[in-house]
Amino acid sequence: MEKFYVTEEDVAQILKIPGNVKGTIILTNLEYLRKKGGESAIEKLKERIKELEIPIDLDNVKHASMYPEAVSVLIVLLIKEILNLDEREIFEMGKAAVKLSPITKILTKFFISIDVVLKKAPEYWKEYFDFGELEVTDYNIEKKYAVVRLKGYKFHPLLCIYHAGYFYQIGKITSGATKIIIEERKCAFRGDPFDEFYFAWE
Repeated sequence: MEKFYVTEEDVAQILKIPGNVKGTIILTNLEYLRKKGGESAIEKLKERIKELEIPIDLDNVKHASMYPEAVSVLIVLLIKEILNLDEREIFEMGKAAVKLSPITKILTKFFISIDVVLKKAPEYWKEYFDFGELEVTDYNIEKKYAVVRLKGYKFHPLLCIYHAGYFYQIGKITSGATKIIIEERKCAFRGDPFDEFYFAWE
């Protein structure tokens, strides 16, 4: 696998994209990096952030404060660079984001069903992001499938893989299923007007 690097051009292009996200998302990904690479990996991330002049102070990120999603995306890309992750591992990182996130405690503590999650998905998105829309365009609990559509989100193709892992893990927790299938059927980076994921469980 060819070594992946985040370039100054990547940073300049991504930072132009508007939209903000709660610090919880950033902190969750930092925890993933810490678990996988230790404190030395966190220090490497800080060095790269300084080198690339990315506007974030990792030591002062707060859960409820809002930060540019562009910065959050660049952190994901830098984690890929530092840990040398492949696409499968980016998917696993998306899954881990759910496991490490406070949302998991809510889902498990209150035994929230997949039916409720699908109905409230747009609200959950708005809780963390001040842009874009998450829609469940089709779902059938009896037939055990759903179609999830993400509009107004186009930062980097790797985030599609990350989101697929995230949605996979949310579905696994709330459905209690042993077998989960998730397919990316549409992608903004392939010319589609949105990202679309088909999700099924058994």
